Amino acid sequence: MKLRFAVPLVWVAFTAATPSGQPQRFALAIVRLDGAIVPFAAFNGGRWERAWPEADEATESAGTIDGTPSVWSKRGERVPRVWTVWPATGARSIQAQVTGIQVADAHCGGQVALKTNLRSVKMEHPAKFGVAVDSNVPMGAVEEINESNSAWKGAAQIVHSNFAKLEAAQAQKDHQELPHETSQPVARITALYRESKSSRSAMYFVAEKKYRTPSFPQDPSCERITVMTGWLLPRADGTMALRDAKVFVTDCDEKEVRTALPLATVHVSNQAFWVLQEHGYEDETYLIAEIGPADVRYPITVNGGGC
Repeated sequence: MKLRFAVPLVWVAFTAATPSGQPQRFALAIVRLDGAIVPFAAFNGGRWERAWPEADEATESAGTIDGTPSVWSKRGERVPRVWTVWPATGARSIQAQVTGIQVADAHCGGQVALKTNLRSVKMEHPAKFGVAVDSNVPMGAVEEINESNSAWKGAAQIVHSNFAKLEAAQAQKDHQELPHETSQPVARITALYRESKSSRSAMYFVAEKKYRTPSFPQDPSCERITVMTGWLLPRADGTMALRDAKVFVTDCDEKEVRTALPLATVHVSNQAFWVLQEHGYEDETYLIAEIGPADVRYPITVNGGGC
């Protein structure tokens, strides 16, 4: 079954501003719909590290906030009690006060999370409320571009011109044969994101090509489908370059497909980072993507739970 996700909010946690000449330090957290927050990544002088137990870790021994293994306990510090929340919708930031600790549901497992005074929000599971940060480092919003935007046409041309070649290469790698149809289907973008109000931002996309040929003769309603995700990076000459394309040759259930939902961006130390929630069929992962001039790196990925 193909899941659809509502846009979540993102919380980011940062330490207070550091004196001149010292490296900047902050931490990020995912904000859940039930009001709890889950720290997951910490930035310290240009290096990322895990900030908190992943899903299914430390759930049996969850006790006190400061007794939980974390980046703060390694430093001999207290876990921040106040976080600045940045909604993924781009709304104004708000503050959240930590009131305790809990083991929250994480698909088929559990996740140690921080209780807060935030009210629960009704949205489509497993979307998240947003991102939180424990300092004054500002987070940037991500906007979803619609088909009427001029950026869509340029992105669609790049994706379409590369789709068939990358699809064929992945099908060969997977030992699959693509359907041969008289009228070949056309690849189309289904989601396109960029930094809000930034025409020269990198863009993350999801695209698909649907065939009329069913995956199984006994189920004619389940068509073959290919999904591609990737990034479009701006070049100096005004064009865009396709980078880190991932192709999934699959069927209507899309069990192998992994797509991401961008939650926020942050610019620090002349570096640009995106915070993403990546979804599989029955799991999720939290990512930091470093957007370079010519490539995309993932300095940290954290398990958010699965089945």
